[in-house]
Amino acid sequence: MRYFIKKTVALMVTLLMAAFLTFLAFEVIPSDAAVANLSIDATEEEIQALRESMGLNQPLLVRYGKFLLGAVTGEFGESTQYGLPVAELLSDRFGVTVSLALLSFVLIVGISVPLGILAARAKTKTGEGIVAFFTQTMMAVPGFFLGMLITLVFGVMLRWFVPGGYVPATEDFFGFLRFMIFPAIAVAVPKIGMSVRFLQSSLKEQMTSDYVRTAKSKGCGKRRVLWKHVLRNALVPVVTFLTMVMAEILAGSIVIEQVFNLSGVGRLLAVSISSRDFPVVRAIVLYTTAVVVILNYGADMICRYLDPRIKEL
Repeated sequence: MRYFIKKTVALMVTLLMAAFLTFLAFEVIPSDAAVANLSIDATEEEIQALRESMGLNQPLLVRYGKFLLGAVTGEFGESTQYGLPVAELLSDRFGVTVSLALLSFVLIVGISVPLGILAARAKTKTGEGIVAFFTQTMMAVPGFFLGMLITLVFGVMLRWFVPGGYVPATEDFFGFLRFMIFPAIAVAVPKIGMSVRFLQSSLKEQMTSDYVRTAKSKGCGKRRVLWKHVLRNALVPVVTFLTMVMAEILAGSIVIEQVFNLSGVGRLLAVSISSRDFPVVRAIVLYTTAVVVILNYGADMICRYLDPRIKEL
């Protein structure tokens, strides 16, 4: 319980610090949101009037308080490019990014865990060499190139899906899955290679531990030792790695979303940066930071459950 309380307090403090640094970073940018909303022919009186209506003339701490309240309630102001509430823009694209992340994560875990176990149990140099070849190949292929290759082969040549033809799940769930599985594969393949190598290395390290020899000397079979003891301990570093992968995908797979023409958070971030739409950029930066911090917190809790020997910091 003490470990949980300390980690929860650290989570809240980290989120508050992240919110303050995000707010401060955009305050020191040499740009004026009022000027960005007006044309180059705007007069000084019009600029000052808009600054007043937007609250830009208020003290720094007052603006930070409003920003923090907005972050809690989901009110991030209005986009200077789209003229829509930032929360509305994010909610429209959040589902796409989360769907891509979940599908990718299922593929990564569902393929890498069995392959990692098989790789760790390989008894010959040939078997290890085959695993090493395939994992190195998977890690070496850039996601954007794989996405382009998938689009060319499965979209253009085989016509298994329509390139750029994203269908919302609310309209056609199976059509949505049929399209989303391909960008999910493009995201997952390099991560699968990394996960297999992580799990293989961790399993081999655990298999040489004293508790494995003790369990075998007590008559436990190899399969029981593997599933009952070794795998649980070996998953600790893998869980940490998978958390980083999940955070990376949820933060927005910008390149993959561009390749498959997905209107996700990553693509919105790229467009907002190019158009200097700072309210949107600031909200996405804060969202990304919160995702990373919360997922790391979740990873700490899972690792603590898997290995109670983890000491409090």
